[in-house]
Amino acid sequence: MKKLICLLLACLLLTGCATQKQKMNYTEEELPYGATMKSDKNSYAVPITWDRRFLTEEQISAAANYIAAIQNNDPALYASAALPLYTEYQIQEVYDYQNIEELVNALHEGLTGQLADDFKFDMVLVNEISLDRSSGGLQGMLKLLDGISQDGKFSDKIQNACALTLEWEFSYNNGEGNGYTENQYLYLFQIDDQYYCCM
Repeated sequence: MKKLICLLLACLLLTGCATQKQKMNYTEEELPYGATMKSDKNSYAVPITWDRRFLTEEQISAAANYIAAIQNNDPALYASAALPLYTEYQIQEVYDYQNIEELVNALHEGLTGQLADDFKFDMVLVNEISLDRSSGGLQGMLKLLDGISQDGKFSDKIQNACALTLEWEFSYNNGEGNGYTENQYLYLFQIDDQYYCCM
């Protein structure tokens, strides 16, 4: 009887182990965002980390250019990466600026104020991505863009849309330390095979 009980226990343990192994045998595609993060400090306008399965290099390049344009107070780079419709809305309706130079300078100064001094990004981490157009920040941004578009519904023109949740790791330009800030949101849109950003 003891032998039979031991044999049954051994079978149950082996079955449990096999079940656990099966449960842990995921393909890469089944893993959630963040499981295959890639960091690149040299190829883009700012150092950036993202999950390579969820975002293309073109998307990451646009996001990095947009963030670098604000960091470096660079209107030309900003114009190439920023969503034109939203840029015009900010210049004319929100801030009443004269041109994109004033807008980018204000964005840079605003970020400097938020971070308490002038800065440079050591790493931009894309911690989350949302493709859900029916809720959250992406829904709100699309509603705004549809409302300000003069030539048809903006959301009907886009090929792809996503909201990125970022963490910024930065150093102060005065050499006095570094810091980080979480939950910064960036929206990325594809129109006519080109990617554009807004915040």
